[in-house]
Amino acid sequence: MFLHYSWPEAILHIDGDAFFASVMQSVNPTLKDKPVVTGKERGIATAISYVAKKQGVKRGMTFSEIKKCCPDCLYIESDYDLFSLVSKRMFDIIRSYCPYVEEYSIDEGFADIKGLRRMYHRSYEEIALMIKETIETKLNLTVSVGLSVTKSLAKLASSFRKPSGFTPVRGKHIEYLLKNRPVQDIWGLGPNTAAYLRQFNIKTALDFTLLTQEFVSSHLSKPYLEIWQELRGKKVYELQTQNKTTYKSISNTETFAPPTKSKELLWAYLLEHVENAFEKARTYHYVVGSVSLFLKTQQFEYRQIDIPLSVKTGYPRLIRDELYKGFEKIYSPLYVYRTTGCIITNLGDTSSTQVSLFENQEKQNKTKKLYEVISAKEAIRFGSSLLIPKKKMVAKEKPITGIPFLSLQQMS
Repeated sequence: MFLHYSWPEAILHIDGDAFFASVMQSVNPTLKDKPVVTGKERGIATAISYVAKKQGVKRGMTFSEIKKCCPDCLYIESDYDLFSLVSKRMFDIIRSYCPYVEEYSIDEGFADIKGLRRMYHRSYEEIALMIKETIETKLNLTVSVGLSVTKSLAKLASSFRKPSGFTPVRGKHIEYLLKNRPVQDIWGLGPNTAAYLRQFNIKTALDFTLLTQEFVSSHLSKPYLEIWQELRGKKVYELQTQNKTTYKSISNTETFAPPTKSKELLWAYLLEHVENAFEKARTYHYVVGSVSLFLKTQQFEYRQIDIPLSVKTGYPRLIRDELYKGFEKIYSPLYVYRTTGCIITNLGDTSSTQVSLFENQEKQNKTKKLYEVISAKEAIRFGSSLLIPKKKMVAKEKPITGIPFLSLQQMS
């Protein structure tokens, strides 16, 4: 009944394990191996680490419900810019191995690796493991991977062993996978359809697949017939390989009280936002091609400017002059401001970035070294800056005259 030719197709499904919680743990080692739940900003659990899951925490729980079953839970706010950035990096890694990739969601996707065995001199299983290990090493989080002959089977396989599992399902092993997965785990079926099928004593994915085509056609709609065909090893769903345009920016903003019109204070806030955003980009080896600065007035009017960079960089110190020129274009002493912020876009991989012939290579090298030294000493973290003092300024404080910079000459 099922295919016996091992690999008529070779489709990977790659799924981030407890993705949002894992990302927060990856950038904050103190959260590792602890019960972590994200969603504090919404008041409910949106992502749950595996340690927290074992203690009974479920998605949608309120803070009080979480504390009842998991008193030591670390309930933290989500960082959606960071999630998007890690997602972009994950798909960049996958695309570095194969060109046919579908970004199904922020934390999962498909890849078609058919025909790549000769290129890598490896089996499909070895190629899949190579991609998996690269993601886990570079991103400091785990993914579960399924490998099979259709998208539906690959997705079913990736959930077979979690977390950090790898389940290859050749054509001749399809039956083994299906008999060990409940019908509700089938991708696209839904809880209502699963409940309906159980009325016919259909409890496993294999039970569903053993149904006749006539039964599926007469009792269910066309999409379920396509799922039935996919689970039997017939490829129906093609990969949607168009690159997503989302998940490719990082923002940082803050609203403060009382509002201010102090030029120096607003400039200091903007520099901090830029540093915070660039620090996230550098964490995942991205350089930045465009910076947007904005001010929001007390009347809720936005004053914004986009600053395209002639050369992509990961170090705000090198673009201070461009940033200040942009700031002067949007700042006016006639207004009182309540919010400052920045958005960085046009992200590129550091490995593919070339230095302009007109750039000062020595200055770039010194700047890079300076950032590395400060980072190693933990002087820079999200929320601190090379451009402004680490101490958080508030509007009631006297603005600092002349934003201090560490001297590059100290690195000579």
